[in-house]
Amino acid sequence: MKKVIYILFVFSTLYLISCKSDNNDDPLTPSTGDERDKYVGTWMCNEISQVINSSYTISISKSTTNSSEIIINKFYNMASQARASLSVNNITIPYQSLSSLGFASGSGTLAANGKNLALNYIVKIGPNPNDTCSANCVKQ
Repeated sequence: MKKVIYILFVFSTLYLISCKSDNNDDPLTPSTGDERDKYVGTWMCNEISQVINSSYTISISKSTTNSSEIIINKFYNMASQARASLSVNNITIPYQSLSSLGFASGSGTLAANGKNLALNYIVKIGPNPNDTCSANCVKQ
């Protein structure tokens, strides 16, 4: 009987050791399961636009009203926020009002390393023509 118990103990121990964790080991997928976590933080952006080229810092936070959106603070180097929805490593900036400053829309892609974010967007400020922009952002 002791031999049977010992064998069962050994096999159950080996079984538990060999079980693969359900955690995703992908560094871009946060352990919380919230894909927005990989975007949250401070980013240094180098923006190229038809109006002016500039470098500035943005911060990205989670939306408190929509679990699939992030908020880009200081978007277009202005005192405004832009909403963006996520789909894996792609973001969509839907057409939206930037406070009373103007309108914007665009898209972006997060690189596999989770540290580089490429954005392309169009901004319309007042009666001025559309400003087509691209920004390469690096997570700080």
